[in-house]
Amino acid sequence: MFRVGLAQLRPYVGNPMKNLNKMEATLKKFSNDDVKLAIFPELYIHGYMSRDLLYRQAESLDGDLIKRILDMSNEYSIYVITGFAEYDPKYDVLYNSAVFVAPNGDIKTYRKMHLPDFSVFDEWRYFRRWDGGIETWRVDGIDIGTMICYDVFFPEVARAYTYRGAKVLVAISATPDFSQPLFHILVRARAIENTTYFIWVNMVGTYEGLGFAGASRVVEPLGKVLMDLPHMDEATAVAELDPYKVSVARWKRPILKDIHMADLDIMIDSYRINQSGNYE
Repeated sequence: MFRVGLAQLRPYVGNPMKNLNKMEATLKKFSNDDVKLAIFPELYIHGYMSRDLLYRQAESLDGDLIKRILDMSNEYSIYVITGFAEYDPKYDVLYNSAVFVAPNGDIKTYRKMHLPDFSVFDEWRYFRRWDGGIETWRVDGIDIGTMICYDVFFPEVARAYTYRGAKVLVAISATPDFSQPLFHILVRARAIENTTYFIWVNMVGTYEGLGFAGASRVVEPLGKVLMDLPHMDEATAVAELDPYKVSVARWKRPILKDIHMADLDIMIDSYRINQSGNYE
């Protein structure tokens, strides 16, 4: 069994040190439950609603904030996935990123590919979207594919990870209350169509009248909901994943085997036909 800790927390706005202190208390608690991987929400280190403060507080991967997470990961022997505002000194831009920190000192990052710019969202104001490649992260021999919030709406991302060997898909999120029902549907769909586990960890809290829903969810490879966390309240929980269930699911429903290159060709051709982006 593979034990994963879900940290559905309310981050402090613009106060990374307080958020890291809360992270350390959570990791200490998870260490008593033999957790291998701990997952925190989108932009947890800085707080999703930090807005213009992100320009001052964003850090590169060799910054002090990431070093402290590395120290905690090493002390408690737990792999950590958490959201943060990443500064890229090469291009002088910010990314909405998920960092993966391993007890052995390995540090990797995933940069959000789909930035919402509608309704209450204005991520394009602060971040550059990522147009590069992706890679799975390995924990105790299990490959994990990580995405961030709005990425869940794009099945191509989850499918790409699956073909790269992922048996567990993870999405860290900052989802308001009005969007939460959509994510509950989508994470089940992503789990079923890829015959993988899907872990969705969402933040909570009310900021400037906008409430973030929590309601984090763990789904098994054929869509059974393994765990739901409370709505609108902070919570931590430990989920036990059985990698063998992935193999069983792929035997029962050989979806991945039955996909054809023609399916991809049709999608790419259709995209090219409507390059104008007019889908009304």
